[in-house]
Formats: sequence, structure tokens, C-alpha cells
Amino acid sequence: MKKYIFNISIIIFLLIFQLTLPIFFPSLNLIPDFILIYIVIRAIIFGAQDAMIYGAVGGLLQDVFITSFIGLFTPVKTAVAFLSALLSGRFFPENLLIPPLGVFLATIVHELLYLLLKENYLFAANYLTLIKDMILPMAALNSLITFFVYLIYFFWGRRDLSGQT
Repeated sequence: MKKYIFNISIIIFLLIFQLTLPIFFPSLNLIPDFILIYIVIRAIIFGAQDAMIYGAVGGLLQDVFITSFIGLFTPVKTAVAFLSALLSGRFFPENLLIPPLGVFLATIVHELLYLLLKENYLFAANYLTLIKDMILPMAALNSLITFFVYLIYFFWGRRDLSGQT
């Protein structure tokens, strides 16, 4: 039970940080998705079941606080957590490039699924422009953040992200 409360509190902190970042830096064009980064790292390290639980919780929290349509981020984050968990156990933990690459691909899948589920973008959006101007730079930013987060995690004694040492 402590593990779930600890991880949900981390997700709430990341959501608050993600929502307050544009307030402190209003000139930012891209806001990284810290919840997606956390979920993908958990999926790679701990597997599908763990990541899907926190993907659903993080998506539900984002639905409540960001969108007016409940149920948009929840299935997208859960699906991305499941797809990211396919990388779990298939590489050595010393490989520092797999988590950023996983987050890069997960960001692209996340944003495309989000655009497909969002009704007003379904037929009105120019997808090539969105991919070039928003999705790929956001994926690169998320993967850069992931590289440093995973580097810190790896060199900090590879502690358990669930809060247990």
C-alpha cells in the first residue's frame, strides 16, 4: 500500500510541476510530459502491470485537471504504458539509450493517439505539420529529459523507483 501511495504522490507532484511550468516560463512553446516519462521508465523497469496502473492513474489525473473531456488521456496513457512495457527485460540496465528511445517512440504514439481521439483535430488538423512542428520536438525534449533522469537513477545505486531500497 505504501508503494502505491508513494508512486501516486510522485505522479501528482509531476502533474503539478507540469501544470506550473508554463506559469513560471510563459515563453515555452513545448511543455514536456513528465507523467509520460515516469510511466515509460516504470514500464521499462517494472513491466506492464505496474506501468498500466500508474498510466491509468496519471491519465485520469490529467483528464481531471487539463481537459474538459474525461477519458481522453486515461486510455492513451494506459495503452502507451502497455506498449512501453514490451521493452521490459529485453536489454541490460546499463544500456542508457533504450529508455530515451522508448520515450521518444512513446511520445510519438501518445500524441498521435491523442490527436486521433480528440474530435476537433480528427479531420481539421494537418498531421504532417503537427508531427514536424510539435510532436517530434516534444519527443526529442522528453527523451533528453529521460536520458538525464535514467542516468541519475542508474548511477544513484539503481534504487527501486517504488520507494523501497
